[in-house]
Amino acid sequence: MFEVGISGDLLNSENRPCFGEAPLNILKKRSDINVSWMDKSISEITPEMASKFDAILLNLPKATANSVSNDSCKLKIIARFGVGYDSVDIDAMKQKNIIVTNTPNAVRRPVAVATLTMLFTIAGKLIIKDDLVRSGRWNERTNHMGVGLANKTLGVVGAGSIGTETIKLSKPFFKNILAYDPFLSKDQIHKKGAQKSELIELAKKSDFIAILCNLDESTRGMINSNFFSSMKNSGYILNLSRGPVINEKDLEYALEKKIIAGAGLDVTEVEPLANTSKLLNHKNVILTPHALCWTDECFNDIACEAINSIINFVDKKPILNKVNS
Repeated sequence: MFEVGISGDLLNSENRPCFGEAPLNILKKRSDINVSWMDKSISEITPEMASKFDAILLNLPKATANSVSNDSCKLKIIARFGVGYDSVDIDAMKQKNIIVTNTPNAVRRPVAVATLTMLFTIAGKLIIKDDLVRSGRWNERTNHMGVGLANKTLGVVGAGSIGTETIKLSKPFFKNILAYDPFLSKDQIHKKGAQKSELIELAKKSDFIAILCNLDESTRGMINSNFFSSMKNSGYILNLSRGPVINEKDLEYALEKKIIAGAGLDVTEVEPLANTSKLLNHKNVILTPHALCWTDECFNDIACEAINSIINFVDKKPILNKVNS
């Protein structure tokens, strides 16, 4: 029997799959596969779990070198629920011949839409205007004019799958779109609908900046004091990639000193965000719990894509979206 463990944090408060039952039925109808839910509270896959399961559908818990350290480890594939895989020790898995996959196709459009959702919310001062109505300050609306986009420049940091989709969806709204991606040529970025830019040049010229790159050692802390000091005072930064891409202390300083106009963060350096974080003190910062792209459609598609990777492994078919091949 092929044993599949599913990350317990994918259960909602009613102990039902947050992605719905339909994707799970793909596994359940197989007589050669047994499915078990893992404990909701775990933060890291233990060696015992790696010795129990042949495959793990993994959301938030980490998979480290220690996770697969036992000689009895039988884990063969980790299907990450989402596009990011910085919580998985890729080198350790490769040494153990454990396949790691992600779900880039399922999140491409939802994260791009979430980016524009955040951007439009900031530009239209939606949160502020909602509060004006609720707090009986209707007549103060003339003090909170939104920011028009027709003559503005959008900067996109990371022109991969999600960045490309964001550029595509943003074209009707912005006068210019710049993109920073060291792995792509000027012509490649032009074909995506943007102008290639160096990072600091993008900071200087953009009115809104969307961080959509992967997290690795080259991008960790990349958005720092030098970047913020190069931005327009009227500029906004949005992060829908991974929190540590931004140096959070430098962001806090830039907000405190009004070096930039504000921020929209779906991700933070530490998650959940501590209730002592200085980011909570700024009304020009919109914070969401690493969930802005979460919709019923998005989670259904993520689950199906991840589960199909496991099914293809069992059936000895080609596995798409390997990240450690």
